[in-house]
Amino acid sequence: MRIALAQIYPTLGDLAANYALLEKEILAARENGARLIVFPELALTGYLLKDQVYDLLPLAREYLAKLAKQSKNIDILFGSIEEQNSRAYNAAFYLSGGELRHTHRKVYLPTYGMFDEKRYFSAGGQFRAFASVLGQTAVLICEDAWHFSSAYLAASAGAENIVIISSSPYRAGIAKQWQNINRGIAENLAVNVLYGNRSGVEDGVTFWGGSEVYTNDGQLLGRAAELKTETLFLDLPENRGARAQSVFVRDERPEIVLKELQRIWQAEL
Repeated sequence: MRIALAQIYPTLGDLAANYALLEKEILAARENGARLIVFPELALTGYLLKDQVYDLLPLAREYLAKLAKQSKNIDILFGSIEEQNSRAYNAAFYLSGGELRHTHRKVYLPTYGMFDEKRYFSAGGQFRAFASVLGQTAVLICEDAWHFSSAYLAASAGAENIVIISSSPYRAGIAKQWQNINRGIAENLAVNVLYGNRSGVEDGVTFWGGSEVYTNDGQLLGRAAELKTETLFLDLPENRGARAQSVFVRDERPEIVLKELQRIWQAEL
């Protein structure tokens, strides 16, 4: 199945310009035969929104509806902002057949170094698998993937594909760290991992790109360039053998994990 990872350079706070960019990429992906296109974290809005979050929520809702209409002939996964019960979330939306089919709200909001997400967003509270064009799929947003329990829970819920979208800033060694995370999830949980990062600069922060895909046997299928825009087109193979031979798929005992976590949690109270 052909997929597209759009490593784009969104404009901070300019939703009209970003919608036009996404629309252009969707059209190109459709013409190239892709069944799914993946955009980065906060692709519609830009990352360093700070106090603009609540001001932009109404526009983000309008563009979500417009993007849903674009999904009649190609599935779309992208990052934006969302309001629920007067709270703002850093969210990922999966669109298919003209409708919103799944929403993931970022669970782990980083607040260290240059990050200050807890100041502007509320945290999500769940990891779910859902039916996508790839099969059972789960979505993680950036920091979620740095906690292995996120991918473990998603795979335990039945996900055979994990899509990670991020706005990862550049620092020394970051590419290797992400590659280890992505490959480790694919190898240990026998899932395809689609990692979509962005490029460009916001307020002096550089985003490094390096979007990539690992198949469910831990093999690198393809990787985009660093520090520039690129749309990566890949044909994702079906590999049932890797899952059939996976110790995680075959032998995992979630009841033991749950029992031990309850014991550890109670001991800490």
